[in-house]
Amino acid sequence: MKKNMTIQEMWHYIIFQTKGYRTIKAAIVIGALTAAAVPYVNNIFYAGILDRLVLAEYDTAVIYVVWMVSAALVLKLAAKGCERIVAHYCKPCADEIKKRTARKAFTMEYEMIDRTETLEAFRRVRAGEIGMGGVERQLQTIYDFFRELTGIVFACGFVLVLFARTDSDKENMAVSVFLAALMIAAFAVVFVLSNHFSKKEGEVMVETALKNEHVNTLSAYLLNLINKETYVKDIRLFGLKDYLYKKTEVFRTVGRMYTEQGCYSGRCRAVPTFAAQMFAAVTYICIAAKAIAGSITIGEVTMYAGAVITMVAGVQNLLGKYHDINYMNEYLTTYETFITRPDMHYDGTLPIEKRDDNAYRLELFHVSFRYPGTDQDILKDVSMTFRVGEKLALVGMNGAGKTTLIKLLCRLYEPTEGEIRLNGINIEKYDYKEYVRIFSVVFQDFRLYDFPLDENIASGSEIDGERLARALKLAGIWERVQELPQKERTLLGHENGQGVLLSGGEAQKAAIARALYKDAPFIILDEPTAALDPIAEAEIYENFNTLIRNKTAIYISHRMSSCKFCDRIVVLGGGQILEEGNHETLLAEKGTYYRLYSAQEAYYKN
Repeated sequence: MKKNMTIQEMWHYIIFQTKGYRTIKAAIVIGALTAAAVPYVNNIFYAGILDRLVLAEYDTAVIYVVWMVSAALVLKLAAKGCERIVAHYCKPCADEIKKRTARKAFTMEYEMIDRTETLEAFRRVRAGEIGMGGVERQLQTIYDFFRELTGIVFACGFVLVLFARTDSDKENMAVSVFLAALMIAAFAVVFVLSNHFSKKEGEVMVETALKNEHVNTLSAYLLNLINKETYVKDIRLFGLKDYLYKKTEVFRTVGRMYTEQGCYSGRCRAVPTFAAQMFAAVTYICIAAKAIAGSITIGEVTMYAGAVITMVAGVQNLLGKYHDINYMNEYLTTYETFITRPDMHYDGTLPIEKRDDNAYRLELFHVSFRYPGTDQDILKDVSMTFRVGEKLALVGMNGAGKTTLIKLLCRLYEPTEGEIRLNGINIEKYDYKEYVRIFSVVFQDFRLYDFPLDENIASGSEIDGERLARALKLAGIWERVQELPQKERTLLGHENGQGVLLSGGEAQKAAIARALYKDAPFIILDEPTAALDPIAEAEIYENFNTLIRNKTAIYISHRMSSCKFCDRIVVLGGGQILEEGNHETLLAEKGTYYRLYSAQEAYYKN
């Protein structure tokens, strides 16, 4: 568990999470001061009113009443206004944190986002937010903490004034010192007991919340699984209904967990509450003694008694808020850690030369790559050149490093050793946004978004109609699009409204159309036709040959037959280049490519 937050760290948290919203910081300070001051200001005036009434100074008492009502009204209005401001800005601040997280995800090292620990951290954040609340609640809780803390500071001032008030003629100094020591000792007992049992209660609360995180994660997954159309077929055909119902029984454990926590919390609060009542008794005895000795007036008795009792209640509330803050900070700090990560350290400044002839040459020089935190190379000392206008195929078994090589070319990963050059210059020196514009990529795990089809293809809301139609036709999906309810403007998916679900093959053709629409010098297809039959795949590749002309194309495919038309085939294995050549020369060598091709050829013949 993360160490407890200090008051300074809480204020830093507020500054960090409310960046861009200056008003909320002032509202927290003013609101804490005014809200905490209300009961103490009332106590002061109550004391004055009571004293005036005892002395039969009724006119003065009325004036005190007017001042009390006016002061209380101003303070309460200010406190209420600040409270509303804090509540109003907490939600936008929480939303802004999500936006800043998204912006950071677009600018930091891709390999850091892709790491398991990063994904797990955000899974914990989502689960924790469901159970205990997110940034919005944390800001509100810190505000409540500062309000209680300010009240305790005010109360301490009253206590100091109380024991500074003595009448040397009537009050025995030794008795006064004894009473002060008695109250301090009683308060110390209350504080120690409150802190001890509040900590124990907090530990059980944290333990319960941690257990509930798993339930929250499971419940979110189950709801998504049950309501997602892509899982319906498997659920029905494999008879998973009863199995999933059984999984939902874990929700019943939540009620038992929180019932047990509630019982334990009741026991934890009983002892400090009893101690607080005993402290109240001691307080009244001490204050009564001061009043009998003539050190304080009858009105001041109510003032000091109210201040001390308010302080004890404030301490108990403060400790409860403190433990809530520290638990939520344990998972919410993930946002701050993520957002403060450095951006891509290799984002260069050189512009990409604009060339109508698409003469961009990529070269790998002794490139090796291993994932951070591992000692196994995915690619080992790979050197190769992607020739301008060439149609090149990368083939090999799963895990050979084909997709990793493509991600290195696209600067999603950075080589562990060696370098990649574009037209003789290390790609790290190029401006990242300009560099990625020269690639149109369809990965095997591509995603279409639940937005209109034309916006998916154009990757934005500005759409060239002629260019869109051409890409859809070349991808072989134009006729299907014309059958959709709103044709190119048809919404996809169900997450953003009642859209249309494309089949696997149709979705892959749409993804290919998106790559064609971009019209970049490099076209990369990372096994995007896996859901298509061999004939449809062959038609798409033939269309690509027609379209590409002087562009450079890189294909990754497990179907050796689709590599026949390529100018060059590179066979990867174990992260290294095993063979290189065209279809005929590689078959003649009777090496790895020959074995792969022969195995598939035999499968189709049979």
